[in-house]
Amino acid sequence: MKYTTTLLLVFSCFLCGCETAPTPTFDDERRALQAQLHTIVVEDGINLQEANIIAQSYFIRFGPGCGAAADVIDGGDVWISKVFVGYAATPRESILIDKHTGRVTWKYGPTSENPKTIL
Repeated sequence: MKYTTTLLLVFSCFLCGCETAPTPTFDDERRALQAQLHTIVVEDGINLQEANIIAQSYFIRFGPGCGAAADVIDGGDVWISKVFVGYAATPRESILIDKHTGRVTWKYGPTSENPKTIL
């Protein structure tokens, strides 16, 4: 009886005590980025934080669905986000974001004159 009670107690801890936190979905990430895009003020130029939001939003919208856009680095008049695609993280041409206008260009996607309209 003692063994059965202990076993029952252990199993109930496993069954009732473990709860995992929900993981964000693709739609959750897209909505969060869309909300952040609306806070960008293009008229005062694009700073590092804004450029990262733009690069991630652009890649989610126009990327191949598998891969990532890296955090931006300073490239003079543009912010540069290196792009990696596929399971092997194959490097592709970088996404470029104009620091003054917010214009986004990428060899594998359309040019976006207004970053706020990406998503």
